[in-house]
Amino acid sequence: MTDAIGPAEDAFLRENSRTFLLAVRADGFPTAWPMVGLYPGDGLEFSTYGRSQKVRDFERNPNACCVVAPVDSHQALVLRGTAVVAKGQHEPRTGGASPPPDIKVADGIGEGARARMKSGKRVVLQFTPTATEFIPGISADESGT
Repeated sequence: MTDAIGPAEDAFLRENSRTFLLAVRADGFPTAWPMVGLYPGDGLEFSTYGRSQKVRDFERNPNACCVVAPVDSHQALVLRGTAVVAKGQHEPRTGGASPPPDIKVADGIGEGARARMKSGKRVVLQFTPTATEFIPGISADESGT
């Protein structure tokens, strides 16, 4: 764990992977992507295409924010820090023997993603938090959906 992640944050990240990854575009405006954030114990890791806009954004400016927001929860976790492309890493780490319980992947999808990782088409973004904060979440009943 990093200094920014205490026991409560650690437990939350081990159970939840639904993450919104935020960056700053070249024009200075924020942008965000819904992602699966894997937590190996020292930050979050994301799989993405090496030529994606998010990779270009983080290569230009590594400042980042993540909001880990379970679908139906009384809280979300905001993490501030930096994101960089992991050099030489060919697959995100899960921090355990299996993916978090909230990840549901159809048959064949995982194998295809791993093949693209090994081919170099996909890369791992490593997010290192410097600060965290729990905030109130929005349940499906409260959001009107």
